[in-house]
Amino acid sequence: MERPINYAWLGLIVLAGALSALYLGNSLYPGLINSDALRYFSLEQAHNARAYNFVPRIIFITSFILQAAALIWLVFSRKGAEMAHWLEGKSGGHYWQSLISYFLLLWFFLRLLRLPLTLFGNYYWQQTWGFSTQSFGSWWSDYFKNATLDLFLSTFGVLMFFLILKHWPKIWWVIVATLFSVWLLLQNFLWPVIVAPMFNHFEIVNDSAVINMVQDLAYKAGIQVDEVLVMDASKRTTKANAYFSGLGTTKQIVIYDNLLKNYPMDEVRSVIAHEMGHWQKGHIIQGLTLGILGSFLVWGLLAFFLRGLTPKFAPYPPQLWASLQLFLLLIMMVTNPLQSYISREMEKQADQVSLELTKDPSAGVRLQLNLATKNLSDVSPPDFIVWFEYTHPPVLSRIRAMVGY
Repeated sequence: MERPINYAWLGLIVLAGALSALYLGNSLYPGLINSDALRYFSLEQAHNARAYNFVPRIIFITSFILQAAALIWLVFSRKGAEMAHWLEGKSGGHYWQSLISYFLLLWFFLRLLRLPLTLFGNYYWQQTWGFSTQSFGSWWSDYFKNATLDLFLSTFGVLMFFLILKHWPKIWWVIVATLFSVWLLLQNFLWPVIVAPMFNHFEIVNDSAVINMVQDLAYKAGIQVDEVLVMDASKRTTKANAYFSGLGTTKQIVIYDNLLKNYPMDEVRSVIAHEMGHWQKGHIIQGLTLGILGSFLVWGLLAFFLRGLTPKFAPYPPQLWASLQLFLLLIMMVTNPLQSYISREMEKQADQVSLELTKDPSAGVRLQLNLATKNLSDVSPPDFIVWFEYTHPPVLSRIRAMVGY
């Protein structure tokens, strides 16, 4: 029998749907190009950037709508309930067998649902615009490695979730939130040394000019940076970037080899100083702290949302996993603007530290111009899109801040 949608679920679905409609509307009708952007970029560049970014935005919102619709059907429709009962019958009453069967079918179904969009957006669209340097076989190799890792972790997650639910039905969400927080810590600590090397090769920068630059900036920043790593990003993309990751002994600054090859040294210096800004400001720890607090809030809310969908006593139906997936999908959509805002504020702080360390705003401006031009960043994005999903300030805002420094 289908499950009725209560007011809490209905409100969450409506809110996520409203944000989806606004996102889609702003993607389809982004408005006029900001005249200030034309001080730094040509009209052709601005239109090309919009054309390039249009498809990833449409793919993102289409993927969300398809997954949400499928999960709502599975959780609340009569047919979805009948399918879950059919699987239970096929398993001969063996609870864990029916649970794993339901989980695997759902996992493969959602993967297949997203696959055409992922393939088009991550491979064909990047090839069309000249960004991808991967062969078709190499792309599939990455995809299967990522899928295998996701399947392994998801299988472990579903088993742990139902075991905890079975043994601690009243405080399960506290235990799950605690374990998830531990996982966040482990993930940040281990990702640079276990997961990242599965996809890329990393080497210590051996250019003496870069080494001296790093030592000078680290001294000014008052931080200890033992090494900067260069990643072979060019085997997949022509785009340039850099990032800071890790905890404790695994903390590292990683720069794309494209950045070292294709950008002048003063712009590379601005990038490294920006990443040191994240280090100096403790953004990894701040992000983890917020993630842990958010974890307890999200799992507590999930316990509230699942109250009407769970029986009072075990065993709990495998269909509950679809309810969990639906809730997480919707809550990520609804909280995305907040997460994006926090990230943008951190990026602003890192930009400020970069300017203070380099005392070279002109290099910072040239870096932003080059990155935006070569990476086809949208130089005049709609305000709603910025508010909803931008983890970095838009290029025009960053340039203004550097010009005004």
